[in-house]
Amino acid sequence: MVRLSAADRTRQATLESWQRADFAALDPAWRKLAFGSRPSLSQADATTSNAPHVLRRAYLERPRGHSKTTDIALSCAWILAFAQEPVTGIAAAADREQAQLLLQAIARLVRLNPHLLGHLQVQQERVIHTHTRSRLDVISSDVASSWGLLPDFVICDELCHWTKPDLWHSLVSASAKKPHTLLAVMSNAGVGRTWQWQVREAARTSPEWYFSSLHGPQASWITPETLAEQQRLLPATVFARLWLNQWQQAEGDFVTLDEARACIDPSLARKEHGSPGIHYVAAIDYAEKHDWTVAVILHAEGDRLIVDRMDVAIPQPGRPTPVAWVDNWLTWAAGAFDDIEFVLDEYQLLSIIQHRSAELALERFSFAGGAGNHALAMLLRQLIIERRVLWYPGCGSPQFDQLDFSHGPTPAEALINPETTTQPGDENDLAQELATLLLRQSPSGRLRFDHRNEAGFHDDRAFALAAACLKLTKTPISPSYFDLTPPTTDGTFAW
Repeated sequence: MVRLSAADRTRQATLESWQRADFAALDPAWRKLAFGSRPSLSQADATTSNAPHVLRRAYLERPRGHSKTTDIALSCAWILAFAQEPVTGIAAAADREQAQLLLQAIARLVRLNPHLLGHLQVQQERVIHTHTRSRLDVISSDVASSWGLLPDFVICDELCHWTKPDLWHSLVSASAKKPHTLLAVMSNAGVGRTWQWQVREAARTSPEWYFSSLHGPQASWITPETLAEQQRLLPATVFARLWLNQWQQAEGDFVTLDEARACIDPSLARKEHGSPGIHYVAAIDYAEKHDWTVAVILHAEGDRLIVDRMDVAIPQPGRPTPVAWVDNWLTWAAGAFDDIEFVLDEYQLLSIIQHRSAELALERFSFAGGAGNHALAMLLRQLIIERRVLWYPGCGSPQFDQLDFSHGPTPAEALINPETTTQPGDENDLAQELATLLLRQSPSGRLRFDHRNEAGFHDDRAFALAAACLKLTKTPISPSYFDLTPPTTDGTFAW
């Protein structure tokens, strides 16, 4: 018995039928690799002429939350701990964060099972058996170091998120260098008819591969309530890919134009100053040359968030947006809105944070952080779908809200067209930007919104709005995102 986390001791520990089938399909290959020419009692019939063909290739496609990383960790820990001769393995992930999740899962197994796995030492990028010197190296998109290797087993984690096929090419060719090398792919459904789709289809149609794909959520620990919540919060295409395990033709849209426009309240108007007794939160997303600089101010009315104003600065060729724009805007906002807190990007605006933190209520936020981006995306989408964030007509439109704070704390109102001030257009406002965003998943399962990689598309207004909403609602930034751990009662897992 291998001990897992005891987080859910009140629920029954089971090995799901689909897990049992996947483990059983690769068990002969793992045993052959572990025991080599020394057949154990359980391998006796493997020496007969009637022995079934040993499959050393597997493609396992599972929905979100179906123990992909945990099962990979179990297999890797077992072969490293019990191989009779030293073995070497490669586990490849799309990025360092996903690679670390696998190492953390193995470390958790070692910590909970010192009597079985005590000789395994988990290091920063590898796992080593201290006696036999068996080892697993965990890499991420590092093609240069993967060529020339002679691994005994290769694990490819979340292949659908790998950006380029080079790493796959090097590893699949390396797996052919030894007759007993095992190659296993674990992945969620992906997007488009890409090279990953071609790998999947080749595995599905080859007699040399074990192919398994779960149709929809089948894990007993995923409750109907969890699925209902995810279906409500995620775009239909994203939910279908993550939870139904269905390949999609394109990335999922963040929100529709109708959903975004439903948050426009004609009774609201841009505020030039705050009101007594109201607490305000402001967020600034700064960009010097290519993207927009956006500053937004919000306040709460019950369970609704109201956008009071959104100011934008758009750089021109040869005329980048100076950091002074942000500094002057802070001075103006602090004077116009008495009770106000500011959220600034801790990397882009570090100098201003250090300079102004003594006089202003400033909070650092990593606009590029993984867990932070996930919290931004999920919260903002939920607020929009439920119409709990509202803004005035023309909010974020450069014809309406583009003010120049570059030369002082007072906005240059002359830059605003009086006609668009009274009748703002919506060709490029906040709602339009939100409707063009895509919702993308990282290899580790976190979600983020992103703009299309074409001229004229931005996500700066959405980032500033989401950061202010996150601060105003005091939503925690948790790394758990979709941390659905298989249930346990006594902390054990049948293996």
